Amino acid sequence: MKSRLSSTPRRRVTSVLTVMAAVVAFGSWALWPVYDSSCVVYSGAYIPMNAPKAETDAAVQRAYDKALADGACGPKRARFHNWTQ
Repeated sequence: MKSRLSSTPRRRVTSVLTVMAAVVAFGSWALWPVYDSSCVVYSGAYIPMNAPKAETDAAVQRAYDKALADGACGPKRARFHNWTQ
């Protein structure tokens, strides 16, 4: 008896594309660099509530760069860096 997922070509293609999309989504999530968990950066800058996202992101990035230069934070790392150690 054949599986219902592979009973027609359209279902097979849909199943393969769904699995491929899930693998790509998980892979990009797993490989996206993250900040060290011991580093919490507050910008200390006044940013209005209705400021554009680009302005807010720029203020946070400047604060992180300053903390990185001061040695308070480590650089971004791979999400699962402990697996190889």
